[in-house]
Amino acid sequence: MTGRRLPAGARISSLTGLSLRSLRARPLRSVLNGAAIALGVGMVFGVLLLTGTIHDTFGRLYDALYGNTDVVVSGEHSAGSLPEATIDTVRAVPGVAAASGNVYSVFRTVAPDGSVERAQTAQVYMVGIDYAQPDMTTSEQVAGRDPREGRGEVELASEWAGDHGIGVGDRIRMSTPAGIATLTVSGLYELAGGLDLGGYGTGSMPVGDARRAMDKPDVWDEIDVIADDGAAPEALLGRIDAALGRGVQVATPETKSDEAQKQIGSLDIVLYFFSGIALFVGAFLILNSFNMTVFQRMREIGTLRALGAGAWRVARTIVVEALLLAVAGSVAGLALGAGLAVLLVQAMQSFGLPVSGLHFSWGAAVAAVLTGLLATLAGAAWPAVRAARTPPIVALVRSSGAGRRSVLGARRAAIGLALFVPGAILGGLFWFGTDSQSAFAGIGAIVATMVLFLGMVRLAPFLVIPLVKLMSRPLCAAMPAEGRLAADAAQSNPARTAATAATLLVALSVVVVNATIASSFVGSVKSELDQRFARDLTVQPLGFQDYGPPQAGIARGLRAEIAALPEAGAVARRRSLFLPDMPAGGVDGIVVGYEPREYDRVDRMDYRGAPREQVLRGLEAGGVVPAETYAGAHGLAVGDRVRLEGPSGVRTAPVVGIADTFDGGGQAVQMSLGTMAAVYGVRNDSQLIVKAASPDRRAALERRVDALLAREHPGLEALSNADVKQSATDAINQQFGFFNAIVAIAVLVGALGIVNTLTMSVLERTREIGVLRALGASRWRVRRTLAHESLLIAMAGTLAGILAGLVVAVIWVLGMRATTYPGMTLHLPVAPLVTIAVLGVVLGVLAAIVPARRAARLDPLAALRYE
Repeated sequence: MTGRRLPAGARISSLTGLSLRSLRARPLRSVLNGAAIALGVGMVFGVLLLTGTIHDTFGRLYDALYGNTDVVVSGEHSAGSLPEATIDTVRAVPGVAAASGNVYSVFRTVAPDGSVERAQTAQVYMVGIDYAQPDMTTSEQVAGRDPREGRGEVELASEWAGDHGIGVGDRIRMSTPAGIATLTVSGLYELAGGLDLGGYGTGSMPVGDARRAMDKPDVWDEIDVIADDGAAPEALLGRIDAALGRGVQVATPETKSDEAQKQIGSLDIVLYFFSGIALFVGAFLILNSFNMTVFQRMREIGTLRALGAGAWRVARTIVVEALLLAVAGSVAGLALGAGLAVLLVQAMQSFGLPVSGLHFSWGAAVAAVLTGLLATLAGAAWPAVRAARTPPIVALVRSSGAGRRSVLGARRAAIGLALFVPGAILGGLFWFGTDSQSAFAGIGAIVATMVLFLGMVRLAPFLVIPLVKLMSRPLCAAMPAEGRLAADAAQSNPARTAATAATLLVALSVVVVNATIASSFVGSVKSELDQRFARDLTVQPLGFQDYGPPQAGIARGLRAEIAALPEAGAVARRRSLFLPDMPAGGVDGIVVGYEPREYDRVDRMDYRGAPREQVLRGLEAGGVVPAETYAGAHGLAVGDRVRLEGPSGVRTAPVVGIADTFDGGGQAVQMSLGTMAAVYGVRNDSQLIVKAASPDRRAALERRVDALLAREHPGLEALSNADVKQSATDAINQQFGFFNAIVAIAVLVGALGIVNTLTMSVLERTREIGVLRALGASRWRVRRTLAHESLLIAMAGTLAGILAGLVVAVIWVLGMRATTYPGMTLHLPVAPLVTIAVLGVVLGVLAAIVPARRAARLDPLAALRYE
């Protein structure tokens, strides 16, 4: 049968019409596939909008802060403080027209009852500046005047002030590092372009007043420079750099902005990965769905082939059908993603990150749609090829139940293991086994994890099918009729059952891995705190964390006030500084400072490599003690020397011991307060560690310290050891909880896969259901049969996901222990695992609602006549 070749336009029209008819013939399947695409595209679009919003916020913020600045002088990555004399050196450099030094800290508003709110909206990032110098920013004063020295005046961002009902001339009480201060609002300003920081406040005050409020009498946190007319900023930068020497960063505003964007880049990789999971699961759902569609349409495909349709024309029909779904799903996904992005931005704001309102990008929309199209085509490609390769005669005689082949072959197991094992090992290495923060490491982590997922999918039948058989036994014992029908249906097509459960397996395995790693971090931290803490109280700023945005700090005089209390036995100071470029390592970490003898009275730090007394003397003499994790990663041993470079000085310090601590995630270097001040200029305490004079005075000490803080320092809090552990637990769980919230989209896609499979199963078993109804089976029995089948598939996928997730988590935790986190121990998250198991039951029940109702409503006579 040759016939005439149709014109190209007619062929395309015929192709599209056939695809549209196929979509209309199976509306529920089309809706479910479209929903999976929409969720995947929405997840990608939402994450792209979030990352774009974060980058746009910081880019605009740096443009506003340094709009009139040519050169910025600070510590590396703005860490630490500069000596007061630095500004004189800078002003003496030829080509400098003006140099303005500033100091900064975080203030909090004090309510009329004397309390201080923890919310981000109660915080104000306050900068002390020299108003005699030119304005280095591009902010615009919109009301009032500049604050004057010695009058306790401040200038506030107009948007934040408006949100709090504050105007020019109002007096506000604020908690500062030095205590409560009553400040008068002299003016309001607006950041360039009306930049909104998501409720986070900013303000400025004269530098003299700021030094007293922040307890920074003799340092600069940053110096901003304007070049003379005709002086090239690049040449001026070189001259200032030569005058100040090593340890000080002299950079352009563009460089400072690029540094901030680079730090955010590591978050981008993680967010892209978790959004990719939803897209991966969606693509796999589409693959499974189109595979089932091809099998159910075998006679239709055979008829088309027999009537002269070419093999690739049949394939194109399926591809066009997928593209039509992809376009509709992508449009819906864009709307979903926009709403999701708003929620993600609000979540980031709640974490304390100053993020502005949503920044829309057409590039993000195009990228999300293209990603959805590619994922959909990837899912439909193999079914299309399979349809094209099927000979016409075979297609005409093959039943829709074809494809019920064994999926437990040795070849499949070998391929699955060949993907799973290297993916698990390399994924753990890239995510947690290296200190590298390069784009290569991030891409490697994503690729390795996707290979791991492919291995999981290949190995899914070896977990799912035995689990279905195992769980069908109690089900059949409890409900012989419905249980047997459900078990037979789930096992009649093992390939389809395993593929459906695999969508849940992949999504839930990520949740299990997250929960296990979070539990292991929490358990390791708690174990160390139990072993090391001999303290009774920890005094720190509200919301304190070693990593993160600038902290308020503690005035140096508070230690003496607490030590003077009759119930206090010892008070030790602890100072910490986050460094994106650690000494000898060049990675993110913290420098921790304390007085060795003082700290030894309140806590017990375990040292290795040298006797305890020798380590304490070495610290007092200017030595350093790296954490075991850090030392192992960078090959440091007792006797080695480490070069310390900071904005206040440079020195070479000997390694006098190794600390057995998980502090800072194991990425910490300890030193004395004197060394820390001499190199990094840090003179304000981050925490005060308090021990009672005797155990029976502990309760009285806590009451006295709480009263002192409430009266004079409401921006600080006194935590018991249990509170400290809970605070650490909350911080870790909050981070992993945010990622799990993103993975929830993938779990929902997995549930859609079960609905899709059961719906197709109802269509495939129409005559069987008709026979059951004709023999007297009630609608409720039919519903229960479908519900039990759904439950079997969901529980098999859930339990398989738990097992697979635990295997990966154990590999990763043991790898972390052997490489970057020697102090980490495995802790199983029992409660989350139980919750995930219950979630599997709930998903199984919910997924059965639509197909069960559809099956129960089939007319018995019509079902018996169904072909």
